[in-house]
Amino acid sequence: MFKKVLSTTLLSVMIASASVQAFAYTYQDTDVEHLQTTKSAKIDLVKIAPDGNVIQKENNLIVNFAQNFNSKYYKTGDYVQFVFDNDVKTTEGTLLIPCNSSLIARITCIEAPKWFSRNAKVYMEFTHILLPDGTNIPVCVELANKKYLQEGAKETAGKIAAYTLSIGGVGSGLGAAIGVAAGHTITGLIIGGSIGGGVGLVSGVVSPGLHFKAKKGEKVMLELKDNLKLPAK
Repeated sequence: MFKKVLSTTLLSVMIASASVQAFAYTYQDTDVEHLQTTKSAKIDLVKIAPDGNVIQKENNLIVNFAQNFNSKYYKTGDYVQFVFDNDVKTTEGTLLIPCNSSLIARITCIEAPKWFSRNAKVYMEFTHILLPDGTNIPVCVELANKKYLQEGAKETAGKIAAYTLSIGGVGSGLGAAIGVAAGHTITGLIIGGSIGGGVGLVSGVVSPGLHFKAKKGEKVMLELKDNLKLPAK
């Protein structure tokens, strides 16, 4: 009976010792480094281990359009390629994603431009990273600041200004003709300029919005929604 108890106790001690050793091994072989990222990123932590590195969720990644993009010529289901134009590394120097890796996205929805200058919206699902050696890595990532790609206020204001200038000339001519007919040329020119500018402004606001366009190399900031495990380099 004593021998049985002793054997059981010894076995328990051995199991406990093995567990401590396993924990120590895992702890010693896993390090934490920091991603070279943007100031707006929520975290910058990366776990470094012999069997692979893990970029923690809520880190930011920056990619670039691989080619010119215009939502007018795309449809739901089409794929879009982005590239990493620089190595993604930690501040400590560990390479995570090599330069020229690709990030592939599938268009899930395109909302066409609408009246009253409502610009097109492009929704995307980012599916996987393709490394230069052909390794395919699933990824769970979204646009960092909004749910869709869309032209901004600057581009919209430029379109409205163009309408104002182009239609303003027509308005000025019409006003001048009215003024001359009434015998008041100068008054007609002043009224015509006011009418033309107003018509152009209203027309620019009421007209359909813009398609989303991006030039090759334009940057897009993303946020990881789940941990991203990468092969150790």
